[in-house]
Amino acid sequence: MHEPIKDNLEEYLNGCREKVPQEFHAHLRACEACASELKLLEMHSGMLRALQHGEELEPRAGFYARVMDRIDDQSHSSIWSVFLEPHFGRRLAVASAALILLLATYLVTTEPGGPDIAPATAVVMTGTPSSDVTIAQDTPEQQQQRDAILVDLASYHE
Repeated sequence: MHEPIKDNLEEYLNGCREKVPQEFHAHLRACEACASELKLLEMHSGMLRALQHGEELEPRAGFYARVMDRIDDQSHSSIWSVFLEPHFGRRLAVASAALILLLATYLVTTEPGGPDIAPATAVVMTGTPSSDVTIAQDTPEQQQQRDAILVDLASYHE
């Protein structure tokens, strides 16, 4: 479709033919392709006008209330709808943050590399002494700890 027809097509199809300039009609007489396309558009426009209802329809009283009641009746509350409530969402976020803080505190306080604990000396008692077994000598601190435990055991009363 050519430019003079495109520019004035809406006025022509709406029935305002007096507003259409003379060059529009002159181009239609000269161009057979634009004339045939305009005939099809006029036919489609007429069909659409025939489908148009003469008056605007208003729903009956209570229509919106009935629709909302049907929607409420059809909607089933599931376990997942709880997560959509704003109060529960805030509580869930706070509980999650507290749990993360608790776990982080636990991980930080139980990191390896804390206070060094001296490994206890293990002595295996057998009936026959083996020549390849060596008994480690206690350090003065370990001997002092053993003495303290021995005193505690000796002085224990029920």
